[in-house]
Amino acid sequence: MKNLILFISTILFCSLSVQGQSEQSSSLLWEISGKKVKSPSYIFGTMHLIPEKDFLFPETLKKKVASSDILVMEIGGLSEQFKAMQLMMLDSGSMFDPFTEAQLDSIFTYGEENLGFTEEMMRMSFNKMKPFVLIQLFMKESFGDNPQSYELTLEKIAKEHDVEIIGLETIEEQMGFIDNLSQEDQVEMVMESIRSKDGGLSETRELTNIYLSQNIDSLYNFTTSKDISPEFEENFLIKRNQKWIEPISKIIKKNKAFIGVGAAHLGGPEGVIELLRKEGYTLTPVQL
Repeated sequence: MKNLILFISTILFCSLSVQGQSEQSSSLLWEISGKKVKSPSYIFGTMHLIPEKDFLFPETLKKKVASSDILVMEIGGLSEQFKAMQLMMLDSGSMFDPFTEAQLDSIFTYGEENLGFTEEMMRMSFNKMKPFVLIQLFMKESFGDNPQSYELTLEKIAKEHDVEIIGLETIEEQMGFIDNLSQEDQVEMVMESIRSKDGGLSETRELTNIYLSQNIDSLYNFTTSKDISPEFEENFLIKRNQKWIEPISKIIKKNKAFIGVGAAHLGGPEGVIELLRKEGYTLTPVQL
């Protein structure tokens, strides 16, 4: 359950090492060329949240984004982020309905001791929201006081250089993966994020270290190990990877694109890198 929580919290919507790695699978940035591609495009593995002290954004990366015709993200633009807030709202009932009294006591105690929220504040702020909001809120703490986001940074650079921003999927599609989790699973994920406060910090550090190593296969193995079911991996990773290949192919044939997706989507036998190779493209790691 811990790895599932980490995966959803950091890869959904996921410091770069400035030293080159010798392994061919050890890069977060890849050049896409060949197969009638006029200008090389680039694909980069992101991490939705990362501790501030580990967040590095080399000049090489900035230049690649700024010189692109188009920035392609999992979801694109501020309008989709506004929709995300709407989709976090419940149609009826209260977020706290599925929890037992003992579980609610743990939630409110955790909120007050770690986040400075009284029970009244939490009920007022989150009553009509989905439990996933609590998971994000509690997990964010494990990334320190001022966690950074690669997605937001990429979008900021693109806007500064008038680079168009589009998405590979809609926020409705992405949030659908969360909504498909059973109520029992969502409750358990909230409680696990409380129980594993210290363990969560350890696993967050392990995930961050693997990300910093830029080994996309190790990152894929970490995020899909232990408690992530084959069904979840199939629906959340593999099917989405497969679905993205056609739109990516269309985009890079017409544009010099910079593509940013969660780093866990890059590696593995059904990862985006391997799927693009199977389509006939040349994928070359770029040192950062």
